[in-house]
Amino acid sequence: MSKEIETKINTSFTVDVNDTATHSICYDRCENNKNVVLDAQNLSSVGRFLTLNTTVKNVCPNKQIAIGIRLYETTNGSKIIKGHKMFAIQHAENHCQDITLSNIHFVLPEEIAETCDKSNICSRRTFDIETTSHYIDLSSIE
Repeated sequence: MSKEIETKINTSFTVDVNDTATHSICYDRCENNKNVVLDAQNLSSVGRFLTLNTTVKNVCPNKQIAIGIRLYETTNGSKIIKGHKMFAIQHAENHCQDITLSNIHFVLPEEIAETCDKSNICSRRTFDIETTSHYIDLSSIE
């Protein structure tokens, strides 16, 4: 009762950000494993990812909190803003509690770096984070 199943997968992928590299990979009938070595390519569109976690302490129940995060790149004593995030949070527990915000992402391409060599990820970059939070609700806080 076994059926012969023909599996043919044609996979191709393209990277298209300034430089393009296209590779086609074909599996032959009944082939389920393949090792592929790609040609060397120039590195382009480099940058950095920054992931933040923060905790707002002692948030009163059923009260909305506004949270702002600013990201600055610092060079020679100057701060240049590179991004910002805003959140509104609350909880419904019957007591004050800490609320943690996780996985807040910033994408930092080298082409916006405050360095001379904007194509080199090996350059040092320094960032400052500013956070602020306050209650949004105007009703009395118990």
